[in-house]
Amino acid sequence: MNLFDHLAITFESIVADVGIAELKTLLDVEQKSFSLQWLSDNKFMISLNSSIGTNYVFDINNNAKSAVIAYETLSELTEDKTDIVLVTKFKYGLLMILVIPIIMLILELTMDLGIPVPFYFVFPLVFILVLFIFRSEEKRLYRNFREYLYSENHKV
Repeated sequence: MNLFDHLAITFESIVADVGIAELKTLLDVEQKSFSLQWLSDNKFMISLNSSIGTNYVFDINNNAKSAVIAYETLSELTEDKTDIVLVTKFKYGLLMILVIPIIMLILELTMDLGIPVPFYFVFPLVFILVLFIFRSEEKRLYRNFREYLYSENHKV
């Protein structure tokens, strides 16, 4: 693990009114809005089945359907209550968007390429836009997961 694996972008906790064994049974049904993959007995990963622009551009995890991924840990509070902690990781690959203007600036200073100054501000704006899109997709993933847990069929 590296330093970036520990940087969480979002964190959410849900308390379900069922035990871990029953919750595992509920979660093992395939969903239309998200996919689930068990990583261990009490940890799993969910990802959106489709997300805006991230399926092909930022798809760096072969085990997930999209780059919008949340990792969950189940903790038993009592026999019939389970705490589900959802965490998304920082997408450090996006930092490359901010490295490009630095490289351009170095090239400009050494080779005098004639790059206009306003062009350097495009990359931070793109970075903010992509982070905004990822954050909205993460919210949609959390919402889909909560809706599945609290649906009429489960009443968690």
